[in-house]
Amino acid sequence: MSRYRRTRLATLAVAAAMAMSALVATSPATAKPVDNTVTLTILPAQLRLVPGESATIRLTTNYTTGYTWSYRVAGDRTAVTVVQKDPAQVPAGSPLGAPTTTDWVVTAKSKGTAVVKILTSAPGRDSSSVVGSLRVIVRR
Repeated sequence: MSRYRRTRLATLAVAAAMAMSALVATSPATAKPVDNTVTLTILPAQLRLVPGESATIRLTTNYTTGYTWSYRVAGDRTAVTVVQKDPAQVPAGSPLGAPTTTDWVVTAKSKGTAVVKILTSAPGRDSSSVVGSLRVIVRR
């Protein structure tokens, strides 16, 4: 075997080994999961999601005032699901009136457009007013 041919085979072997190591390094089993969580703190907003993706609406809460939060979904209500989380715990020893946060997790389910409206109600009142909204466009 000629020297040229041995050098060429060795080069091909090294290139093949590098290509295989690159494939192993980027395989789904070894890839780190990507955190693509979107947290919104200012409304109104608009997002485009695909089924299975989620976004979190996080607003400041102060339950000592007596105001309460709720939500309503308008538009294509089957496009998303919304879960209101319990407010974050206020650290022990915090002064009365210490703010915390409330989260709503909005998950895209099926193709469509939905509007998630965040509402607040004053203490002792049956009516509520819209604080802000998130328009979610779900695409496949």
